[in-house]
Amino acid sequence: MKKLLVIIVLAGCLTSQALAQETPSLKYHECGIIFSGLNSFGLRYKYGSEKTKLRLSLLATNLFLGNGNNDNNGNGEVKSKSIAYGAGFLIGFDHNFPLFGSFSLLLGAEAGLSYSYSHQTLNRSDTVYSEQISSSFTPGLSFIFGLNYVIKDHLVLGAEINPTLYYTFQDDKSKKLNEWEDKTNRIGFSLATSGAGLYIAYRFGK
Repeated sequence: MKKLLVIIVLAGCLTSQALAQETPSLKYHECGIIFSGLNSFGLRYKYGSEKTKLRLSLLATNLFLGNGNNDNNGNGEVKSKSIAYGAGFLIGFDHNFPLFGSFSLLLGAEAGLSYSYSHQTLNRSDTVYSEQISSSFTPGLSFIFGLNYVIKDHLVLGAEINPTLYYTFQDDKSKKLNEWEDKTNRIGFSLATSGAGLYIAYRFGK
């Protein structure tokens, strides 16, 4: 019994010493800007170890504002005005797999919710001829496939492709000559892969 007690005490001392000598993993912060196409951009924040990080993203999407004129086959000038915008929020994790040099493969997943809105009007002789309004909410789950390059331990350059499973709740309305003609509600499920998104960030330690 005494021998067993001595063994337990020795094992406890050795374990405590090993834990005391173990170097805790360093934590990093990353703050950066993301771009996807010409009309979508956002901010991204990451926190975690060299291998695994939590990521939060705020996006502004589908930004558009435009005006146009059309003679409409001699029936009077038709003026068009369009506005569109969207916003989104994403949260997830990514994991780094070192490749060579300062390059690393990035894999992970994130969930998010986005909102989009568009409004188009056609005016003839300063009177609203037709109007279309569309809005949608889209929850989704994205998979992360990317490549990172780190410059002098602080500047991070990256590119990602994000296949996304999403569910859309959409509301469309249209009217002509001040009378609402149609109103539809649509729910859809789909898989989409957008073009590569670009990412630039500054990394600093805790």
